[in-house]
Amino acid sequence: MDWPRFGRVTLKPFSAGLSEEEWKALWETFKDPEVAYWNGTTPLKSPLWLFKRLVQMDLRRKDRLAFGILDERGELIGTVELYDLTPEEGTLGILIGRKDRWGQGYGTEAVKALLGYAFGPLGLKRVRLRTFAHNERAQRAFKKAGFQEVGRARTREGEDVLMEVERGAFSPEA
Repeated sequence: MDWPRFGRVTLKPFSAGLSEEEWKALWETFKDPEVAYWNGTTPLKSPLWLFKRLVQMDLRRKDRLAFGILDERGELIGTVELYDLTPEEGTLGILIGRKDRWGQGYGTEAVKALLGYAFGPLGLKRVRLRTFAHNERAQRAFKKAGFQEVGRARTREGEDVLMEVERGAFSPEA
């Protein structure tokens, strides 16, 4: 399989395996309080070996495809995934864990690479997502990748923005 690419990023399937260095970088990302805040979680406290085991178990699910986001130097800077997959649609999740790469377009490029894969080889008709209403940076990145807001949902913490893009509306060069 050719790994999905767009711009400066390459999406490395988790099924291809991660190096020890990549596992450690991913683990450090999930331990970071600021990253956890924007991801809607609490900072990870488990040891590396347990984190690896939990991620590997989660990857066995048939309704999920996960990728590491590699930058132009081949360094792991985050993750992007499709989950709740059906033959027609899936839900996108993304995390740029390298804070020194925030605001530089890597998230938009990773989303475009994933959408190209979702609407191409996977043949999906729609990809959806939800993000915090106060996460305006993420919403701008998603809109640059073709997503449109389709609603809002109340949560215990506030409000989420619901977004989606359909295959016919996606243009990676837009």
